[in-house]
Amino acid sequence: MSAGILSWPKRLMVCLLMMALAACGAGQDELPCESDPACLRYGIAADLPFLDPHLARSHAAGSVFRQIFDTLVYRHPITHEYLPGLAEAWHISDDGLHYTFMLRQGIRFHDDAPFDAAAVSANLERILDPQLPADHARSLLGPLTRVEALNASAIRLSLSAPFAPLLDGLAQPFLSMASPLALSEYSHLRHQFHLAGTGPFRMQEYLPGDRVSLRRYESYAVDPPVYAPRDGSEIARIEFHIASSDPGDALPGFDQSLDVLDNLPPLAARNLAGNSRVQLLPVDIPGSSTQFLFNTRRAPINRREVRLALLLATDRRAIVDQVYLNFSLPAWAPLSLSSGYAHAGYADLFGYDPVAARELLAAAGYADGDGDGILEGAGGRLSMSIAVPPWSGLPAVAALLQRQWRALGIELLIETVPGAARLSGLIESGQVDLLPVEHYGIDPHLLSRVFGVDGEYAASRAPDPQLDELLQAAMREMDSQARRSLVYAIQARIMDEALVLPIRDSRRLTAARPEILNLRFDAYGLYPLLSNVKRAHAEPSIQR
Repeated sequence: MSAGILSWPKRLMVCLLMMALAACGAGQDELPCESDPACLRYGIAADLPFLDPHLARSHAAGSVFRQIFDTLVYRHPITHEYLPGLAEAWHISDDGLHYTFMLRQGIRFHDDAPFDAAAVSANLERILDPQLPADHARSLLGPLTRVEALNASAIRLSLSAPFAPLLDGLAQPFLSMASPLALSEYSHLRHQFHLAGTGPFRMQEYLPGDRVSLRRYESYAVDPPVYAPRDGSEIARIEFHIASSDPGDALPGFDQSLDVLDNLPPLAARNLAGNSRVQLLPVDIPGSSTQFLFNTRRAPINRREVRLALLLATDRRAIVDQVYLNFSLPAWAPLSLSSGYAHAGYADLFGYDPVAARELLAAAGYADGDGDGILEGAGGRLSMSIAVPPWSGLPAVAALLQRQWRALGIELLIETVPGAARLSGLIESGQVDLLPVEHYGIDPHLLSRVFGVDGEYAASRAPDPQLDELLQAAMREMDSQARRSLVYAIQARIMDEALVLPIRDSRRLTAARPEILNLRFDAYGLYPLLSNVKRAHAEPSIQR
């Protein structure tokens, strides 16, 4: 991601100008959003390739889904405990194979279809349909094999094996409950233009690459505990303005027509931090720390002592200071502090210690025999490659790593990656030594995406039977305390073997006009909860 404030892409700038002149598609009797104090203009710095909760995997799209849809359960934004949503209560069988949900009654979708067990069945069976590209949503359901409506207000989910992350999956916007009427009426390509949920806002208009317009659903009746009671002065409309770009493209800066801009780069946030006309809202993002996976299939980092030396040769505090401007904390473990599962104690073991790093490399047989400043060993030069996509400040991180390691005689070759498709190809090829990892989520099962035998990084890491056994046990363990112990053991194994290089804990930076009140995010830190947002009073536009 860029370290500066950049202008909106031209297409969005043109639309914003059109909005100012001609309401950009607003109804004849409706004020344009920028002239309506009850309308919130929310800038999303990402593309939305698919605006369908079951088919999307974009976190930016999840911001929209949170407003239109409800989920069966929610997670408390602070404690992460599970809270009622469309399900009033639930019961899990002792063997962890059956989940029975008691559903709220009297709830209707935005298109007036009733919410009941049949609606839940329609949603889950759609996600399980192998003909639909619902890979991400399907993965959240684990080994779900049967969906059974017991009666109109009770449904049972049956699994082929215990899957502890199931409730967490059901709390995410990608398992939102959509109107079965809309699902049956529209193809999976057209459904995204006719979304109907039970959430606090209903879809009014979707123009791909431009905006998503929502209007408050006045008959909203779910009101999960993540929302506060409303007093009637809250916003009535939302316009999500989309900066069309592939993941990793530079973030836009503030435009005068926005009330909120999400996901600011650190330099933009620092420049705005002292501006009284802006409120800066930092939010910790639970999940994996921003880190690099060592490809243990490749020399020279197939040697543990070399990987340990690289951990000690990395000055994380300097990286956090220079790249993230201290908006983030240094990371020392695979999971972030905000996940609630971070393994403490590794800061002392793997803090910056170039002297110890040199000693490890010397003991491993590395020395600068030809005086060129790069160490050599039995396998040749101590040289390795790193894949660097353009998001999350990773180009600047890699440049700093290159300088820090070069001072110790380690050559780091940077391979610039233009986007997610190319990165996936490099991961699957197994031909790069260090690969970026950044997965968001509360449940520690996300570690299996990196370290599982069938995980997306399987081709870029040597098998570790002990680690895989721990991952499988944690996935099946239904007792929360026993599972926490397993997650700590997993992280201990990862760090003792020096399988990853943690860099920093992720933090999302959002800017808003000072009169915007009650802007909060859900437990995942990525998705705004906008039902309670209100405007204190009118203020001039945010200036750069």
